[in-house]
Amino acid sequence: MDRADARVREFHELIAQGLVNKAGEFVPTLMYPPMMQHPPITEEAFLKGYRPPKDNRFCVYAHIPFCVVQCAFCHFPNIIAASDGDKDVYLDHLEKEMNLYLDKLGVDRIKARSMLLGGGTPTHMTPAQLARFLRFFYARIDADADTQFSCDLDPLTMLGYEGRERMRLLRGAGVNRLALGVQSFSDDMLKRMGRHHNAADTLRAIGVAREMGFKLNIELIYGYPGETFEHWTDMVKQALSLDVDEIMVYRLKILPYGAKTGAITSLFDSRGNPLISNDEQIVLKSVAIDLLEGSGYAETTARFFSRTPGDYSRYSSDWMGDQHDNIGFGYYAMSMFRDRFKQNTRDMKEYCSELDAGRLPIKTGIIRTRDQQLRRNIVMPLKNRDLSKKGYRERLGVDASAVFPEKIALLKKAGLLEEDADALRPTRKGRFFLDEMTQFFYHPEFMPFKKEQYNEGPLNPFTGREAQDLKA
Repeated sequence: MDRADARVREFHELIAQGLVNKAGEFVPTLMYPPMMQHPPITEEAFLKGYRPPKDNRFCVYAHIPFCVVQCAFCHFPNIIAASDGDKDVYLDHLEKEMNLYLDKLGVDRIKARSMLLGGGTPTHMTPAQLARFLRFFYARIDADADTQFSCDLDPLTMLGYEGRERMRLLRGAGVNRLALGVQSFSDDMLKRMGRHHNAADTLRAIGVAREMGFKLNIELIYGYPGETFEHWTDMVKQALSLDVDEIMVYRLKILPYGAKTGAITSLFDSRGNPLISNDEQIVLKSVAIDLLEGSGYAETTARFFSRTPGDYSRYSSDWMGDQHDNIGFGYYAMSMFRDRFKQNTRDMKEYCSELDAGRLPIKTGIIRTRDQQLRRNIVMPLKNRDLSKKGYRERLGVDASAVFPEKIALLKKAGLLEEDADALRPTRKGRFFLDEMTQFFYHPEFMPFKKEQYNEGPLNPFTGREAQDLKA
């Protein structure tokens, strides 16, 4: 608790210094520029002048948007309670989209650096549909035997005869890492979240994953309404007792960051709401980190704590930290290339009709400006782990210290950033406030809150020469 109280004091110091907004509210750094602020873009404009990576390898993402229910904390436009027929139609069009990309890139198969099957919940497909997907996916994706292939899923889809059949299919197809949406070990809390599984289901699912030899990451939310210090502490201890490979702890996201506003946001908007204060959120995070590290887990990438250094999401690290090109297939899927970004339509009818007409279902995106590239290539690596000075120079032809001398100096003085001959990296304090620290490099037009919502302090992200357009 002494350490947690110290973190709360640091939190208020950063509010006073202008780095954190006055109310202490939270919006995560997911990418730069933020995904909700991109204009419409055509297929032609997105692909014009694009050249694949020199090694022709991509991080590969396939999106399966189906869920049984819409969880209260989710801000993404998933497709709820779709029929098996609807899923078959979707798979028809997902295959068409992959074919179009092969044609556009001029290749027979796409070489994978790392892979993620996400959603939604990919394992809400029937075993037969999952087998079909894996067949046509691997007919178009070239992956080595040791390529990490992760899959997002929920506990219930792993249980019973069909659940085990799904797990056998995934394991046989080379999926070697599972990200399990546990969220909580409390049945009452799961009910409040709108989850359709209970704690006993979770424990059985973890047993199945262990039995079948998967690397396993379990995900826990902190700060949900009704959460208490005692309950959260007990929950982290229970997660540690399971001896899984990775544990992800992430803060409840109240302000929307996707294309849908989750039900949780209405509590934030109401008066007399039961939301946990921002100070309490800091305490819960601090306690979780202490418990995890005290049990031998270490933070390998942002919010992910692993028993061994090599157990983490290669997919996230590849595109976020190392800035490798990422290609995403599916409804609402994103592709993040080194100098551009696109997102597919969130309208399922439009997704299908565009593909039926032989067009990629691209809805929004950007070709990044020089300013956006200079900022993105410091924001995302720091958000992930650290910034390679050599990598920044090779990508942009200039040193990060020459572009952001004032901001880097201020963050170092505040004890949030450190550097050596090879890298810039967040300090322990900086990792704790990582989202706000990386937002310090945002252009003012992309800040999550308005200028007047920050104090006028030395760390106010709206002030200083480097808050304006960069010409380096």
